Amino acid sequence: MPLNSRQGLSGRIVFFVTVVVALCGVFTVLTIAGVIASQLDERYRSDRQAAIEYLSTSLVPMVEIGDYLRVERTISAVLVYDSIVSVAVYDDEGELIRSVVQLGEESRPTDTISHVLMQGDLLVGRVDIGFSRLYIQEDVQELTGVLALAVILLLAVMAGALLWYLRRTVVNPLRIFTSTVRAMTSRNMDLRVPVTGSDEIGMLASSFNDMAQELQESHFRLRKAHIQLEERYLERTSRDQRRADQVRTIFELRQQLIEIADLRELLQYVASALQRAFSYNSVNVFLVEPESGDLELAATAVMTSGTTHCAHRVKAGDGIVGDVLQSCRPLLVTDMARDPRYMELHSLNDTKAELAVPINIGALTLGVLDVQSNYEGGLDEMDLFTAQTVADQLANVVENTRLAQETREIAVLDERNRMAREIHDTLAQGFTGIVLQLEAAEQSIADAPESVTAHIDRAKRLARESLTEARRSVWALRPATLEKRQLIDALRRETSLLSDETKMQATCHISGNAEHLPADVEDALLRICQEALTNVRRHSQSSHVHVQLTHTDQQVVLSVRDDGVGFDLATVPGDSFGLIGIEERARQCRGHAHITSSPGKGTVVEIAIPLQRSAEDE
Repeated sequence: MPLNSRQGLSGRIVFFVTVVVALCGVFTVLTIAGVIASQLDERYRSDRQAAIEYLSTSLVPMVEIGDYLRVERTISAVLVYDSIVSVAVYDDEGELIRSVVQLGEESRPTDTISHVLMQGDLLVGRVDIGFSRLYIQEDVQELTGVLALAVILLLAVMAGALLWYLRRTVVNPLRIFTSTVRAMTSRNMDLRVPVTGSDEIGMLASSFNDMAQELQESHFRLRKAHIQLEERYLERTSRDQRRADQVRTIFELRQQLIEIADLRELLQYVASALQRAFSYNSVNVFLVEPESGDLELAATAVMTSGTTHCAHRVKAGDGIVGDVLQSCRPLLVTDMARDPRYMELHSLNDTKAELAVPINIGALTLGVLDVQSNYEGGLDEMDLFTAQTVADQLANVVENTRLAQETREIAVLDERNRMAREIHDTLAQGFTGIVLQLEAAEQSIADAPESVTAHIDRAKRLARESLTEARRSVWALRPATLEKRQLIDALRRETSLLSDETKMQATCHISGNAEHLPADVEDALLRICQEALTNVRRHSQSSHVHVQLTHTDQQVVLSVRDDGVGFDLATVPGDSFGLIGIEERARQCRGHAHITSSPGKGTVVEIAIPLQRSAEDE
């Protein structure tokens, strides 16, 4: 069978059986031929040995007595054997006695054997015998041909029987199986393969029928799933559209967060926008009260027309909203009937699903955004994402509002403290000086009338200076003294005024180059010095005051030392504004104040301010 004509299983089986039978036939013929050749070759060797022994036995006495006629007859007689084609007899001297050869082309010897003729130990002569294998080869060919023909016929019969059996038991069932499989389509899945037996083909057919049955059932389920998939696709399309609406609403809310300034108005807008955009049953925004830590309803929007949601408080751990406040984690409940944390409200008794997300800035919880739906499973992860995104935006707004309020309060407080310090350091000290000068003028009326005018002039001068400093304090300007002179000159002036106005001996000593200090440091040191000298003037009853300003590359140190009555630091009231003002002014310049005093041992006020500022301070 040509190679290109073997199509399908039937052709492959015929080709395979033919090749196997042919190989078996060739192998069998070769085996038989080998066996026959081996047997006949053994026969040839046996005939050759018998001929040698016969001629040796027969020719020795004839050659010995010289009966050459009998020798010729004997050797001519052995030519009748098929294996012998020539014989030559020689005497003991090697002379040819007689020789015979068969005539014809087939008389050529294939083996020539020379045999010595001995009579006991006496050499009689020798005989050369020519043998031929031709008859053996003819027998081998004849027998091989006969047996090969028999084997071929037998194998042909076996091959035919095998092909018939295979066609009936394998090819035909498989052809029916194949045609059934090809005929089966998605619209015609009722076809089945007939089961003809319990062998492998029958098991294959049975398995195919089972598989076809399962496939038919799977096809039915697949069609059903396809219908469900189409329904889900439509549902998914609707949900995707809803997601797009959510994203658009988030961006719109972000714009409104920028435009609406009032926090309450903004929260109400967010709640109403979410409720309208996604038809939630209600949207509620709770903010944390700083004092109690509870949640207070700041904005609400409900679906039912005319329904009002009364403001109420929620404590940590109460209901879903309280649980979110306590855990600081978002919570989504799709079936409120199965969640014991749900707190039913009279105005919203049809809520079936709820989600709440914290309004956080880092670890700080500012409030909770609560969304409720009147459908079981009406809220999902996308709603949670939307609510969390809006809550994060609200957190920034609420925190910015809170920080702005705190900033305003801190600014007001700082300004109040500044004004208090300025009044204490300027007006209060000026008024004190005025009072002292007026009291001195009263005492001088009787004792030294000529000095009254001097005290009154000093009181006027102090009043004018206090008025000027009051105006500069309102406008947060530098002290007038430092605008006209340097710090070291201003300290010397304050010390000189103390000596002039009192009986105290006041000295001032400057160490180092203190001519180019930062303006804020100069302001603070001058005010601290004025406050310290005022305290000395009013309370110390000292006779000697020493002001020391030491300047180095690292810091500047101001110390005011008196030898007055001193005081116990433990008995100083906590609201002593003078000492508080000294410490605050030192801290504002990143320095520190150290006050040392004890009863009867005077007082030392020391201020150290660093001059090398770090990048963080700047």
